[in-house]
Amino acid sequence: MRTTDASAQERFLSLFERYALAARDAGLVRVRIEDHNLDAAYITVGGRKLLNFGSCAYLGLNTDERLKEGAKMAIDRFGTVYSSSAVYTSVDLYTDLEKRLRQIIGAPVIIVSTTTLAHLAAIPTLVGEEDALLVDTQAHASLHLAAKVVGSVGIPVLAVPHNDVAALEETLAAEASRYRHIWFLADGIYSMFGDAAPVADYARILDQYENLYMYFDDAHGFGWKGEHGRGWILGQMPWHPRLVLSYSLAKSWGSGGAALAFPNDQMAARVLSVGSTLTFSGPLHPAELGASVAAADIHLSSEQSERQEALGKQIELVQSALDASGLPVMPTDATPLWFVKVGSFTRATELCRRMMDRGFYLNIAGFPAVPMRQSGVRFTNTLNHSDHQILEMIDALRTELAIVTGETEIEIDLTAASGADRPFS
Repeated sequence: MRTTDASAQERFLSLFERYALAARDAGLVRVRIEDHNLDAAYITVGGRKLLNFGSCAYLGLNTDERLKEGAKMAIDRFGTVYSSSAVYTSVDLYTDLEKRLRQIIGAPVIIVSTTTLAHLAAIPTLVGEEDALLVDTQAHASLHLAAKVVGSVGIPVLAVPHNDVAALEETLAAEASRYRHIWFLADGIYSMFGDAAPVADYARILDQYENLYMYFDDAHGFGWKGEHGRGWILGQMPWHPRLVLSYSLAKSWGSGGAALAFPNDQMAARVLSVGSTLTFSGPLHPAELGASVAAADIHLSSEQSERQEALGKQIELVQSALDASGLPVMPTDATPLWFVKVGSFTRATELCRRMMDRGFYLNIAGFPAVPMRQSGVRFTNTLNHSDHQILEMIDALRTELAIVTGETEIEIDLTAASGADRPFS
């Protein structure tokens, strides 16, 4: 790393730390819940019972009894952990899950511990010395981390403005012919603002350039979107011979772990053989695998489409309520992630504090999760929420935002680091 790069990294970390500590000191992040038995919709923080609008369990499967039983049976069979790298030996639940995921996704699948480890296994393996890498500027931090690994060995890495189809086409027109392969990394659904990749445009561009490959992190789209929960990307385009997808099983899926899906067995085999984190990191725990198999069986049944339809109606309800409220919501697609823009980090912090006082937990969103001076509040809707709970929260949010923006701003020092009814319950 050059000296200037190191200095920029240190400035970034210092600023990141100041924001993180301010949010922690406000009681909004690094929060430990106090529940003895978790209620799907509520968490207990500081002795207060709060409706949780920070969960990504979109289909409400995280406390489903069938997933719990799957996890318990797996522990009974294999113990709490099978202590071996999967490169040597692994439990047969891997096979059970891979078969089901391949049926759902329609492509070869590798099971990975987390999406971050999936990216670090796949991207440095797939992107070669005669290639170049393009990354959406707002792609998840884990994708940018994998891009840094690729860039550290001299492979060109270029940023593309967020969801800017014209800019991507312009970059490809100038750069694609210079490289053997050119890879584009992006999210399916972006985790802060809730906006989605313009899949139809990307599919058209993918057909246009024969040496273009696309890699999507579809962590927030998997499970609740597409046939059998195939995800946001495959819900809008068919499999392509130059498409790679990563998925989280810890969000809508309700269990834990991650998966990589490839257009052919040869590519999957190469990543499985030499992907660093698939060799040198630990396995999924039996409980995660057992719960994931149970979740896969639900996704392969007719119940999945019923849950998907219910969530779709709930998303429409949220959008309608937000439109009527006049809240400054970021433009978004029909996803269960929502972002209310406040601008000032200190006011966003105060808004979250006030919402907790009203009985609602929402996520503070500040730098670097969102750009500077675009802080706000993120919330999600899930099938653990009733319609009444959602509408009550949005009404409280409208009231509290008006109070916060009309008050004298409460300062947080950033100059130095400081020491209902549930249809599927």
